[in-house]
This record gives sequence, structure tokens and C-alpha cells, in this order.
Amino acid sequence: MTNQEKKKYTLRFGNKDLPSFLVTKENTRRLIFFTTVYSLIFINLFRPFNSETWISGINSFNYFLYSSLMVLIGLILISISRMIMYFFVKKISIGYLEYIIWIFGEIAILAGFYIFIAHKVGFIDNYIQENTELVYWEAIFEIFRKAIANTTWMLLIPYIISFLFLYNEHLIKKIAIQQNNDKEKNIIQFKDEKDEVRFTIASEKVIFIESSDNYCVIKYLNNDKVSDFILRNSLKKLSVELQDTSIQRCHRSYMINFEHVASLKKDNSEISFEFDIPNIKEIPISKSYNEKIMELFVIHSKQK
Repeated sequence: MTNQEKKKYTLRFGNKDLPSFLVTKENTRRLIFFTTVYSLIFINLFRPFNSETWISGINSFNYFLYSSLMVLIGLILISISRMIMYFFVKKISIGYLEYIIWIFGEIAILAGFYIFIAHKVGFIDNYIQENTELVYWEAIFEIFRKAIANTTWMLLIPYIISFLFLYNEHLIKKIAIQQNNDKEKNIIQFKDEKDEVRFTIASEKVIFIESSDNYCVIKYLNNDKVSDFILRNSLKKLSVELQDTSIQRCHRSYMINFEHVASLKKDNSEISFEFDIPNIKEIPISKSYNEKIMELFVIHSKQK
């Protein structure tokens, strides 16, 4: 059962699901760690909310300790939020818009927490004394507005950087998986007349296949030397099984691998192949295959 099948509900305004790599345990831990480090640096460099004035006579070292405590509490709140999200998206499918709304919800909660701290240390009273035209609730609203702005900088920037990093990492992994799948697609399994796998090899190692009575002789490269593998099967059946590969039938007795075809040679009315491997005999082309082989030769020549 896939993750999509496990989700019971959908809660999104758009059609695009939130990428699963954003809410894995590992990436959630990395996001929280990076955001924590960034927030600690941000607070100590820019000192938002005039926080250095909250406690009179505080020095830089004590400010660092107090700011670390604030960041630690913020870390706990973000961790709780992300834990809830982790279990939430297991049951409910959300999109980018809902994820952004969730982030701004985290910003609002953190800003509210900083307002609570400001109230406890008496900063709001000091703010009213400096701005006598404001009543208490107006002062709270003004500080909350600034807290939202500063908290947005504290969270949104590391979130965006983390998203770009994780998305790039996701693309690299996706490309690696695709390349691995492509390699697996280039692996050919040769089956006998009973459909049992007898020989497995990378397609680029095969040079050509020659029919011999009820058997086929597979010519292939083994440590840069040409080797034979005798398979009990018909060339007709092999040509059907290999129709989507670079190994194609060109004669009633031969199949050739276009990955090793260097040129076509015409002698009077006969056309034959020359390979990019030395000491390989020329393979003839039957007239019935001429048109198809010429088209395939042009296609594969462009791909080299």
C-alpha cells in the first residue's frame, strides 16, 4: 500500500501534494537544527525587539545566555509543531499553501511567546513609558506587530534556505535513482526455450548473436576478450524478446548490437556491418531487413 493510499483525508486548496521529503524525520531534525543555529546568530547580531534593554545593565555574555534560553524555548515550540505536522501528514494530505499557512501559524505562536516574555520582564511597561500616547493594548499590538516581523526573519529565511537545500538534495537522489534504473534497463537476461534465465549481461557487452540450428551463440566481451555463450533458443524468439533493445535482427542467422556497429559496408548489392571491435567478422544484412537496419543505424549513430 502506498503513502497516498494510507491517507484518509485531503486538506488542500491546490492539486499539488506537499513533497514527502519535507516532512521526513531526518529532514525535520535538520530543519530544526539549522533554524535554531540561525535564530541564535540572528538574535545576538541584530538584537530584535530592543531585547538588550529588557534587563538593565546586562552584558554581552549574559545577553547570549538569555537569548540562548529564548531560542531553546522557541526550539521546543517548533519541535512540537513539527512533531504534530509529522503525524498530521500521515493521515491528511496537504499542499504547499497549507504548509505556508502552518509556517505563519508557527511565526504567530512564537511572536506571542515573545510578547509573553516581554510582559513578564516588564518590557511592555517600559515601552509605554517611552510612548506615552499608547495605552496598554495598543502597546501590546505594536510590539506584537514588530515581533511578527522579526520572527518572520528568524524563521522564514532558514526555512527557505532549508527548502532549497533539501529540494536540491532530493533532485540529486532522484537523478541517481533514475541513472540506476537506466543501468538496470540495460541489463539483458537471456532465456532458453523453457523461459528460464541462462545468461545475464549488460547490453553494451553483447556484440552479435548467431543462430546455429536450435541454438544461438552469443558473442560478448569478457575482460576485453570475445567470448561465446551457447543458448538453446531460436533467433526468432530472441528477436521478439529483444525488440526494445539495441540488439536487432538483420539476417535470418544474425542479430547485431548497434552499440558496436562502426560502419555499413556495401559490396555490389550486399551490405554488411563493420564493428568497433577488432577481429570480428563482417555480418551480412538480408534484403528484407535493409530499410529497417538503415533507419536503426542512423538513429543509433546519432546517439553515440
